[in-house]
Amino acid sequence: MFELLSELSSLPGVSGSEKPVRDYIISNLGLGKDYRIDNIGNLIVERGTGQPHIALVAHMDEVGLLVSKIEGDGSLRFRKVGGVDDRILISRKVMVQTAKGPINGVVGIKPPHLMTDPDEMRKSISFEKLRIDVGTRSRKETEALGIKVLDTVTLEKGLIRLGKDLVVGRALDDRVGCAVLMEVCRELKKKKVKGRLSCVWSVQEEMGLRGGKVIAHTLSPDYVIVLDTCSSGDSPGLDEGHLQPAVLGNGPALRLFDSLSIASPVLREMAWKVARSGKIPLQEIVAGGSTDATAVQETGSAVLPIGVGMRNTHSTTETVSLKDIGNAVKLVVALVQKMSDERAR
Repeated sequence: MFELLSELSSLPGVSGSEKPVRDYIISNLGLGKDYRIDNIGNLIVERGTGQPHIALVAHMDEVGLLVSKIEGDGSLRFRKVGGVDDRILISRKVMVQTAKGPINGVVGIKPPHLMTDPDEMRKSISFEKLRIDVGTRSRKETEALGIKVLDTVTLEKGLIRLGKDLVVGRALDDRVGCAVLMEVCRELKKKKVKGRLSCVWSVQEEMGLRGGKVIAHTLSPDYVIVLDTCSSGDSPGLDEGHLQPAVLGNGPALRLFDSLSIASPVLREMAWKVARSGKIPLQEIVAGGSTDATAVQETGSAVLPIGVGMRNTHSTTETVSLKDIGNAVKLVVALVQKMSDERAR
């Protein structure tokens, strides 16, 4: 799983530019021609027919940046794509994804030696005031590198281990869900599943659940399990606040209530039965934000968002537990079989 996550998280896949991730999944799963890509870019793998129709969804995209202007001095202005916190941008290595290949860059920082205001170091700087330095001195020189307006930009990547079972890196939201879904697909190929099963790797989740909305209106599944991450409350020094948090290592989490959706009570109970029967650790959380579950729920599907707890969401140090990921795979495999059997009776 560490190797799979390392490869997935190293790929560029800012919202709207998910092709490298999609191509990797197709190749790694050896799908051949047994898949389809819809008009927005969702990757869909289906097997079986009839009822129930179960869909498993994980989004491929990550938050990042987009080149919005090339300045006369060769530096780049940019816009944020998705929920990027301005505080994580300063003094950061980045990679500009161009048609000619990736180009290194840095978001610089004003050194304290040049500051005259003693309070300047304490202030957060808005992204509109920042620039990306790609090592050039003119617009013409930057354009010669192949950089164009609308090229996407990813923050520095690389997966490392932390302690016994934690891993840290970029874009684990939601390459973790992608990896879980890939492993679930492999496991379910060995098992009998009644009805129709759709495995979907969606696009543009970070920009308003775009891919999920298309899936809702084109597939109309009966049951949907959305595989994503969920912000944990157990980071060192973090006040848990008023929400029930996920704790890393305590198992996958049922994301029962968030800013835009409420999970199906029926699927919640089914998940607990499966977890108890399989001795799979499980948590329940109340979360902020939203997932693709919000989009697919609007067309009448019963939804259950299952999250893997994550520290430092949408930062360059997103942290998850490999144990939680392994247990998420076990839970979803068993839950799909349970859904299939329950509806078939």
